[in-house]
Amino acid sequence: MTTQYHSNFNKTYPVSDVCAQLHLTATNVLTYTVPGDEEDKYRVCFSYNATSNVFVGLNVTPVIPAGNTITDDAHVEYRPSERYAQGGDEINFVSPDADVYMGISLLTLPG
Repeated sequence: MTTQYHSNFNKTYPVSDVCAQLHLTATNVLTYTVPGDEEDKYRVCFSYNATSNVFVGLNVTPVIPAGNTITDDAHVEYRPSERYAQGGDEINFVSPDADVYMGISLLTLPG
């Protein structure tokens, strides 16, 4: 069961019961599949060290931009904090850093 999304005390949220901890290594793509089906909607929170470089793609594979270039890939963001996803979505992660430890947590959105 996924914890329901709601703000309780001064913009704080309950601890989620659907969480994942990730360990990214340089240039390797890691994929997390959001549980449920497309009827299930979630608030997804990402957490990482302030110095970590992480590119996140929703249903696409993120690419690390080459030096002195601009990459304009749809649905790829650098270090997002909170986003929305639905069951079955694939969230893909990649980093140029040797070791990145990060977490994601999901809260069910009210229907």
